[in-house]
Amino acid sequence: MPTFMGIIMVSRMKRMKKLLASTLLFVLLAAGLLTATGQQEGIAPGTGAGPVSAYQPEQKLTLVFWHSYSGYRGELFDSIVKEWIRSNPMIDIKLEYGGSLWTMRDKLLTAIAGGSAPDLAEIDSYWTPIFADPGSLVKLEPYMVADAKYNKADLQKPSLMSTQYLGESYSIPFNLSTIVLYYNKSYYEAAGMDKETPPKDWDDLLAFAKKLTVDKNGDGNPDQRGVVFPLKANYGAIWYWLAFFWQQEGKLFNDTLNSGAFNSDAGVAATEFWKRMVKEQVLSLSAGFADFTAELAAMELSSSSVLGSYRDNMGNKRVGLSALPKGKVNATVTGGGNLAMFSSCPDYEAGWSFLSWLGSTDVNKRWALATGAIPVRKSVLEEPEYKDYMLMDPKGNIMISTLQYAHIRPNIPEYGDASRIIAVAVEDALFNDKDPKPLLDKAKQEVDQLFKQ
Repeated sequence: MPTFMGIIMVSRMKRMKKLLASTLLFVLLAAGLLTATGQQEGIAPGTGAGPVSAYQPEQKLTLVFWHSYSGYRGELFDSIVKEWIRSNPMIDIKLEYGGSLWTMRDKLLTAIAGGSAPDLAEIDSYWTPIFADPGSLVKLEPYMVADAKYNKADLQKPSLMSTQYLGESYSIPFNLSTIVLYYNKSYYEAAGMDKETPPKDWDDLLAFAKKLTVDKNGDGNPDQRGVVFPLKANYGAIWYWLAFFWQQEGKLFNDTLNSGAFNSDAGVAATEFWKRMVKEQVLSLSAGFADFTAELAAMELSSSSVLGSYRDNMGNKRVGLSALPKGKVNATVTGGGNLAMFSSCPDYEAGWSFLSWLGSTDVNKRWALATGAIPVRKSVLEEPEYKDYMLMDPKGNIMISTLQYAHIRPNIPEYGDASRIIAVAVEDALFNDKDPKPLLDKAKQEVDQLFKQ
C-alpha cells in the first residue's frame, strides 16, 4: 500500500508534468509552431483551442485592440489572442502596438479627440480615471456583476482598486507588478558578499552598491555599476521615485486631493538620496533598461513582471530577488496593465466577452507562470501548477509578499499630468545637480493649477 508521502510525490509529479506541458504549449504558441487547430505532432489537441464565448454576434465584427507589449511578452500576448480568435470566428481581434506607455497615453487622447479611438486597449493601471472622467470608457461594473463567471471578489485588492473611478470599475486588471530589487549573485560572490543577503535598508543599498561598483580599466569611469534604474522622466522614473518617497512616509496630495503635498521633507529626502548615489558613481545617469541583463550593473530596481525574462536570459540561479530596501518604512508601488473598452466599441457584449476571458483565472495563471508577473486573481495562488511553481522557486513568494505594503497611484484624473510634472522636476535636480526643494516647490504650483482647470 503506498505511503502518504508516496501519494503526495505521485500527485506532485502529475502536477509538474501538467505545468511543464502548459509551459511548453505557451512557448510553442509564441513561436507559431502550432496549427490553427492547436495540434502538433506529439502534443494532444484541444489545449490550445481556446474558449467559445457565450455571446456570438449575428454578423462577424472586428475589434481593434491597442497594447504596449513587445518582445517576449508581446509574442505571448499575441498567442493568447490568436487562441481566442480560433474559437470565436465571429469576433476578430485586430492587435495594434500602441508604443510605450509613456507615448500611448497621449496617442489615445489624440485618437479619442479625433474620433479614431480603438475599441479596446491595455491601459496603465493609473489611467482608468483619466479616460473614465470624460466618459471615454465603458463602465464595466454592470458587466462584472451580471457575469457569473467573472468573480470580482477574487481580484487582488491593489488590482481592483486600480480599476475604479468614483467607486465603480471602468477597467479590469490583467497584469500586476510591484517594484522589487534584482541582484546578480555571481557579482555578490566576486565582491566577497553573501549572495543570499540583499540590502535591507537605504544605508545597505548605498554600501552594497559601492562594493559592487567596479572600474575595471582604471579610467575613473565604472564599467560595472552597483545599482541601476530609470532616472529620466520619459522612461518612467516617477514610478521608482514614488517608492523612495513613500518609504519616507510622504503624501503626494492633501487629504481632499486638490493640492500637491510632495514638496515635503519626504520629497526632498528621496531626491537627495538619488543624487547621492549618482555622486558616489554607483548609479549612472546614462543607465538603460538593458544594463542589468547585459551584466553592466550588479543590482537593479525593476518590475516584478520581468522576472521570467531575467530567469531565461541570465539563468535562475544567478538572479537574486528581494523586496526593496527599507526607508523609514517598507513601501513599494504597484504597476501593470488593465484592460478597457472605449465608448467607440461597436458591440459592448462582444468586447466584454473577450476582455473577461483575458481576465479569467486560467489565462491569468498562464500569464503569471510565463512572465513571472504577480497573479491579479487570488484563485491563481491556489492552482496546483502555481503552487508547484512557488515550491520550485521562492522568488514568487517574495514578490507576492510585497503586496502587503504596496501603494497604488491615486485614482484621480489629475494624477497622470501631475506625475509628469514631478518627474521632470526630479530629473532636473539629478541631471543638472540642483537643489530639489525649489524645483519641487515650483512643480507643486504647476500641479495645483491642474486642479483649477
